[in-house]
Amino acid sequence: MAARQAKSNRKPKTLNKADGKSDSGFYESYSGFARSLRIWFIAYGIGGPAIFLTNNDAWRTLAASGQGRSVAYLFLTGVAIQIMEALLYKTAMWYLYVGELAPGTRKRRVYKIADWLSESYMLEGLFDLATLVVFTLAALSVLSVFAG
Repeated sequence: MAARQAKSNRKPKTLNKADGKSDSGFYESYSGFARSLRIWFIAYGIGGPAIFLTNNDAWRTLAASGQGRSVAYLFLTGVAIQIMEALLYKTAMWYLYVGELAPGTRKRRVYKIADWLSESYMLEGLFDLATLVVFTLAALSVLSVFAG
């Protein structure tokens, strides 16, 4: 997500050179959805544990179930995945930025890796899928305690 946002200053790529359509309209939608997903992931990853830390009855019930530690680890893992993703793409975008200021750096391997990362939706999707999986596991664990 961050990689695509930082590349917004570049000329839009052409989807179909024959008809001249560009992806600029699609990028704005993608960027909005990606930003919303990040906000939901972080809010859920912080809000979930906050409920148990601020509600003594909920905390006692979860702790007594024996699942409190695993639920906490799952929530922390989801947030950690999102932080790692942000750091990775932030670093990649830094190298692309430096490449714009000093074109000679574009020949370096780190620049080429950063450029590949910035275009790799698959990797971004894997980070999101991993986050979704650990948050789903956390939610199912909590649900089994309170509804089970």
